[in-house]
This record gives sequence, C-alpha cells and structure tokens, in this order.
Amino acid sequence: MKLKWNNDDQKYIKLGLTLFGVVVLSILAYQVLQQIPILTVGVKKLFDCLRPILYGLAFAYVLIPCLNLFENLAAKIFKNPSRRGRRIIRMVCVLITWGLTLSLLSALVMLVVPELANSVEGIINNTSIQVNRLIQWITKILKDNPEIRRNIVGQIRNLYKDFNSIMSNISNLMEMIPDTGTFVANLSNGVISAVSTLFHFLIGLIVSIYVMGSKEQFIAQTKKLVYGLFPAHTANGIIGVTRSAHQKFGGFFIGKIIDSIVIGILCFILLSIFRIPYAVLVSFVVGVTNIIPFFGPFIGAIPCAVIIILSSPLKCLYFIIIIIVLQQVDGNILGPKILSSSIGLSSFWVMFAILVFGGLFGFWGLICGVPLFAVIYELISELINKKLHERAMPTDTRIYETLDHVDPDSGVGIKLIEKDDKDVSQGKQR
Repeated sequence: MKLKWNNDDQKYIKLGLTLFGVVVLSILAYQVLQQIPILTVGVKKLFDCLRPILYGLAFAYVLIPCLNLFENLAAKIFKNPSRRGRRIIRMVCVLITWGLTLSLLSALVMLVVPELANSVEGIINNTSIQVNRLIQWITKILKDNPEIRRNIVGQIRNLYKDFNSIMSNISNLMEMIPDTGTFVANLSNGVISAVSTLFHFLIGLIVSIYVMGSKEQFIAQTKKLVYGLFPAHTANGIIGVTRSAHQKFGGFFIGKIIDSIVIGILCFILLSIFRIPYAVLVSFVVGVTNIIPFFGPFIGAIPCAVIIILSSPLKCLYFIIIIIVLQQVDGNILGPKILSSSIGLSSFWVMFAILVFGGLFGFWGLICGVPLFAVIYELISELINKKLHERAMPTDTRIYETLDHVDPDSGVGIKLIEKDDKDVSQGKQR
C-alpha cells in the first residue's frame, strides 16, 4: 500500500527531521566540547614529545644560510669533488657552522652576562642616591612652580616606596628557610626542568646536524609527499606558497638578526662616547627589542630611559636623542639595505600586522606577525590580480588612482576627470 503525503504532512516531516538533526548535532558538539581538555592535554603532550625535533628544525633553518656560505667557499677551493668528497665537505661545513655558532654564543654570554649582572646590582644598590639626585634636579628646575613640584616629587617618592616594598618582600622570601619537603621538591623540579631543557637542546642540535647534512633529501621527500597526496595543480600551489613563505620568513628573520646586532653595537658605541651609564645593559635591551619591527626600539628605550634618568636626567635626554637617531638610521638606511625587498610591505601594513598579530598571539605575534602577514598579503594580491586578468582589467595599482568607474557593459575603465581639466572643458563649452 502506497502512502500519500499531502503538503502539510511533508512540511511537518521536514520540520521534524530538521529538529532531530539539530538535536543530534547539539549532542555531538557538547561531546566534543567535553573532550576539549583531553584533546588539549594530548596536543600538549605531543608537542612536548616533538619539541626536540622542532628545536632541531628551527636551528637548521637559521643556520643553513651560514652553511651555504661555507659550502660556496669550499666549492671554489675543491673543484669537482667526488660524491664521497661532497659528503665530507658537507659534514665539515656543518661542524664549522655549529662550532662557530657555539663559540659566538659562549663569547656573548661571557662578555655580556657579567656586565648585565653588575649593571642590575648597581641599579639596586644606588637607587636611593639616584632618586634623591632626581628629586633635587626636579626641585631646582621647578622652583617657580611649587605645586607641580610637590606633585611630581610625591609621585617619585611613592614609586620609590613601592620599589623598596617589593625588594623587601623578595629579600624576606629569600631569607625564609622552607621546610625540607618543599625545598627538596622545588630543588628537584628545578633540576629536572634544567636537565630536560638541556636534553631537548642537545637532541635538537643532533637533529639539526642530520637535517643540515641531508637538506636536499628532506626537501625532495617533502615535495614527493605533497605531489603524492594532492593533485598537481593543488600541489604546485602548496609548493609555491611554501617557497614564498620561506623567502619572507628567512629573509626577515636573518635580516632582522643582523640588523639588531648592528643597532646594538652602534648603540653601545654612542652610549660609551657620551658616557651614559649602564651602556652594556641598555645596548643589549635595545638590540634585542629591535627584532620587533616598528615599535621595537621604543619598547626597549622606555625602561632604559627610566633607568638612566635616575642616574642623570641630562644623560637621559642624550639617550632619547640617540635612540631617535638610531631609529631613523635603521628605518631609512640599515633596514632597507639589510632586509632589501624580503617583506614587500609598506609601513602602514607593517604596523597593522604588528598590532593585529601581537594582540592575537602576544610576543610571538610581534615577532612572526610581519612575515606571516606578508605571505597572506601576497596570496590575496595574486588572487585579485588573477580575477582582474580574467576580466581583462589592468593589475597595476597606479592606474586605479585616476580611475573614476568601470563601464559594466564594455568593462572599460573610465578615468577620473581632474578638476583643472574639468574647468577647462567647461570653459570651452561656454
């Protein structure tokens, strides 16, 4: 017997199926949300297991340009080496690269860390003297404005009181003798954490040596995997995006590291010439924060200026002028020369990327936001240019500066009539 459904029956059946589907999806969504903590723990555990591998890949990515430099020098010395000779040259160049890197890091630690410790100790020991000196200087400058002077001096004394309170609390905590169980537990956790970090670093170093030694093979295996999993058109797109991302990220990070080292050295030289206190500490902070584009020099300069003004307000003014000069030199001379066209973004888009990705991902967004946005910007530009090309329209952005509208029938762009030309044409008509 064949059932006949009228329109009302079909309507209620569709409504019932829709409600049933909504209920099922809601239950599934609830179950997924309930499992999120378990999934988060699993992802974190997987990341912890892969951390040495990720360290090794990061080390290799940063050091491969240095390896290529040594290999190019070796190629000029050894003409047409055998396959075994190429392997030996590769391993020697890898060992030289890592040996030079570790030597530079060790020298940096031995030179900078003691100076940083002395600077911090000097700041803590001389804080009261420096605060009194700052109050005397402000009192002398604002002797004709007693009310403003009282407010500023009061704020400085309140800040100094808070600083003393914090340091006193830290001192009390250090003097407290914890119970044996807590002390042993904290000591054990610290030792385990240090050993784990050292273990990850050493495994990462070994992984990087393997990656650097067989970099062409790893690249070939990755391409083979991509072309095996995806259609040729899609695989070509993935390879192209990866190549573009490599150019953006590699050029940006290597260029920024070199740029920051140069800025740190120039800052130290200028601070030493003007006898500004804590030159090593300030130069180190300025060089490290310079890795952050656009805002980096100012982020590092603010706490350094606070430290210097306690010692000498006049030298703090010198420091601010030096930072402004360094920022101009970096933005107009060093940055364009070192980074070249590796990013291809205007200053507005650099600031946009820093604000957006820094707000979303914090510190790592500040560091990686600019090259990541550069890749996204390039992909969007290529997509738009492709669409314009399909419509037989120009892709040069400068053409659209004088474009008024496009004829929807013919697709021809109508240029914007300039005001002077418009006045002339109206005068001729009269």
